[in-house]
Amino acid sequence: MKYSGIVRFIIIFMLLPVAFTPVKGGEDLTVNAIFYETDLRDAIHELSIQTGINIISDQTVSGVITVDLKDVPLEKALAMILSSGGFTFRKIDDYYLVGLADPRNVSFSELSELEVIQLKNITVKEVFNLLPSFLSNYVKGEREGNILTINAAPKDLQRIKEFIRQIDIPRRQVEIRLLVTEVDSKKVSELGIAFLQFESGENVDRSIVYSGRDRLLSIETDFYGYLLTQLKLMEEKQQASIEANPYILVSDGGSARFFIGEEQVLLIHNESYGSTRTEEVKVGIELEVYARIIGEDQVYLELSPVISHFINDVSPDLLVKENSLTTSLQIRNGETVCLAGMTTKRDSDSTRKVPLLGDIPLVRWLFRNENKEENERELLVFVTPVIR
Repeated sequence: MKYSGIVRFIIIFMLLPVAFTPVKGGEDLTVNAIFYETDLRDAIHELSIQTGINIISDQTVSGVITVDLKDVPLEKALAMILSSGGFTFRKIDDYYLVGLADPRNVSFSELSELEVIQLKNITVKEVFNLLPSFLSNYVKGEREGNILTINAAPKDLQRIKEFIRQIDIPRRQVEIRLLVTEVDSKKVSELGIAFLQFESGENVDRSIVYSGRDRLLSIETDFYGYLLTQLKLMEEKQQASIEANPYILVSDGGSARFFIGEEQVLLIHNESYGSTRTEEVKVGIELEVYARIIGEDQVYLELSPVISHFINDVSPDLLVKENSLTTSLQIRNGETVCLAGMTTKRDSDSTRKVPLLGDIPLVRWLFRNENKEENERELLVFVTPVIR
């Protein structure tokens, strides 16, 4: 009797380590099973029995499965039998939950993971525009902001994050070089195609020709400095006037607006009602530029210049004339294009007279000469995009 008690004690002592050995995680366990047209819930139950890990199916799980599993890790086996029905799984502590990762599913909060992403180079709106529609339901955020939240199953979460990583990259920049000048229309007509003609030299590989008749300029080389020099020479002869020569930096796919001129605030009196209101009037040169990089050395441009000037700057008959055009084109990096065809007319009065005699009433017309000239000038806008 005493001997049998000792044996029982030894057996219990040997079994203690086995009884308290923790169950290995699902990543280390493998399963073996053959399922043919088997109910999906029964297949999941079989995997649970083989591994000793609780695998819980929610109310959305249904369907049949046919698959042959041989020494397949548990999580891979779950992915294989669940993928055909669009189901997913998530490990929670020491058990697995299986279900449909749909926001309308009552188990979605348990099946999904939540993560906040801060965008660096793009907006939430751009993410929504590019993200596949079957993933967009998992993403929320203010469209014009740069912070979004992802609430999705682990697999979909990683897929969305990888997609965002690929598109959230620094944008290339386009430096827009602008040269806005007014040239005497008579000078342009007189010179015709000889105006700004520049033949190839050692440092350039193309020629440029401006046609005053066609009002087109094609420049396929980087000669921006030469162009600026020529126009400054014409400015010294009062044949041209350089209004602006700015550089504008635009992000790929972005736009910029440039304005040079003046703003006047007008007081407009309404005699019928005895009231007065104010109105702002812009007069000058305005240019809006949109730039998009295509490939490695092509730039697509949309250009919208507007030129306005006073016809009569005396109130209450103040009149403003405005010329505008919109064009789009695709050119190579570093090439220059010219927009022409917008003209302004300026009247000037000049008086030449004999001192003293030219101011005597009645006879002063005999000793003075008054001339009224109309000066027509053409606006030329040279645009050169340079990819940075």
